[in-house]
Order: sequence, then C-alpha cells, then structure tokens
Amino acid sequence: MARYSVVSIDNETIGRGGRSESRGEFESAEAALGRARQLVDDALLEHFPGAASVHELMARYMRAGSEVPMIYGEPRLEFHAYRYAREKATALFAEPPQR
Repeated sequence: MARYSVVSIDNETIGRGGRSESRGEFESAEAALGRARQLVDDALLEHFPGAASVHELMARYMRAGSEVPMIYGEPRLEFHAYRYAREKATALFAEPPQR
C-alpha cells in the first residue's frame, strides 16, 4: 500500500462541498510533493497568459476551478497549496518573457 495519496478539490466547488478527486498514490514523500506541485504549476500556467499581475493570477487560481491538492499519509508532509501557488506566481512574473 502506498504511503501517500494526493487528492484534489477544485476551487470552484470547494465551498459547496466539492468532490475530491484522486491524483495518485506514492511511496515517497518526494514523489507526492512533486505531484502536488505539478498540479498547482499546471493550474497557474493555464491562467498565466491572461493575467497582468501576481494578484490577478492568484485571483484566477483561487476562483476559476483550479486544483487544490492535499497530501494524505504518514509521516505527515507540510504542503500548503495556496502558499506554494503564491510563491510560484511571484516567480512566474519575475522571469523575463519568453520570445
């Protein structure tokens, strides 16, 4: 049996008892953290082209049905999807534009 499960709830339905969706089972903490980060990264990149600022990107992430992954397992892992999303959004806007 896997040590960690990554489960997501989308922001669009989170306050209305939204259903959770399994995003994978992992033997290692590193793999579970990597999957959770990937889910947030993908959601941010989906909304990035239309965002003019970190604030706008985070607003889109928090309202537009983006995934909020949670990691279940022991020993417990520290992963905060919104904190990670804020750090990643800030980094995306700090990078020079790709040409």
